[in-house]
Amino acid sequence: MKKILLSVIIAMSIIACKEKTEISKESSAEKNEVKSEMKDTITEKKSEITFKDYKTEYKETTEKAKIDFNSNPTAKSYKTVISEIYKIEKVNFAGNYIIVTWGCGTSCISGAMVDVRDGKVYDLPNDDEWEGIGNSVNSDKESTLLITSLSGMNLGEGIEALEKYWNWNEANKKFEFIKIAEVKTENEK
Repeated sequence: MKKILLSVIIAMSIIACKEKTEISKESSAEKNEVKSEMKDTITEKKSEITFKDYKTEYKETTEKAKIDFNSNPTAKSYKTVISEIYKIEKVNFAGNYIIVTWGCGTSCISGAMVDVRDGKVYDLPNDDEWEGIGNSVNSDKESTLLITSLSGMNLGEGIEALEKYWNWNEANKKFEFIKIAEVKTENEK
């Protein structure tokens, strides 16, 4: 009787372990599938507009002009933050500019950029709809494309973020609006 009972316990243990292994394999396969879907979603979120589409000439330089605080009212109002960031940053936009941002409220930033050649200050595109420029800015030192993003707000069902694309017109010294794009959540592929 003891042998039968022992045999039954061993058999049940083997079956339970085998089922657990199969469940783990299925679970692992499901995790890999989810990771793959996430990767696909990230790929789908990327815009067809890239920094390379708005290439500009960039030459590494360590020389920076003195900031011209009289060139822009924003420069006077935010003198401290502009000065501090300008000192430590390298060119990070359109070949000759250093972008400086600061908070302007909950989940909101504002900013300006300084031309390292002459020290003049220019406002980043301010959006009345977003009450600032959103909550993040993406730029490239070799591109005139600026991407402002707004996320973490109630933007609508299935919308994770909004991105606005701007081109810096060097001749006019102004940002030109290109387009707005919705970044969809995973459920809205």
